[in-house]
Amino acid sequence: MKLTNGPSQSLRGLPASKAGRVTMALLLVLSLSHCAQFSGQNSGQGADQPSVSEQQPPEKSQAPAERQAEQSADDGQAAGTDSTPAPVLPKPLLQPAQQTQFQQATELMRNQDYQQALTLLQPLAQHLPQAAGIHYNLAMCYWQLQQPEQARQLLTALVEQQPDYLEASNLLGVMARQAGNFNQARRYWLDALERNNDFASAHKNLGFLYELYLAQPEQARYHYQQYQQLTADPMAEAWLSLLEQQE
Repeated sequence: MKLTNGPSQSLRGLPASKAGRVTMALLLVLSLSHCAQFSGQNSGQGADQPSVSEQQPPEKSQAPAERQAEQSADDGQAAGTDSTPAPVLPKPLLQPAQQTQFQQATELMRNQDYQQALTLLQPLAQHLPQAAGIHYNLAMCYWQLQQPEQARQLLTALVEQQPDYLEASNLLGVMARQAGNFNQARRYWLDALERNNDFASAHKNLGFLYELYLAQPEQARYHYQQYQQLTADPMAEAWLSLLEQQE
């Protein structure tokens, strides 16, 4: 899946050399957009694998928000972010018709038909207020359809109701970073790590944020290293190498 907002706005204001590195990273890394799916079990989890198109991937098969921000999602569970499994959350069982509708919406999201997915997810969200994956995917649709305020309201409510659904905090951080609210983005990702320090997407996005926007290379190095240890992603070594070249 591709980021519809595009990274061009995010690159404004960066020095030419850094903008060039960001552009290169955007070509190398895709990580940011997933849809959530339910397994047929009583518990649900937002998984972090690349989704059919990109992942979200936040983050590995997603469009990176400069180097690329991530989200998390699972191809069979919940699609939404990067490469670390999301926390398992209690959720209601879907009736067969609801499960079919949810799967149809997920497939539409993978095909980037967010408007049609929205029409399927809205009634599901009304009937299943505790189903985090449905509300997360609905927020994803609003976000991809350039309706960030609706997405933000859904994600904020989801974080309040189910604070351990880290993909919601992660996407809120991505949205804040895209809007230029860097300190707010940092707060979302740090809050996610307070709940689970092994949430790889937050480490990755914090690395990008500290290096490219906040000019704090030591903090960036720490989070790149944490992400590397958690995922063994070979790109982390390249990011660390580029970081050393700046110093």
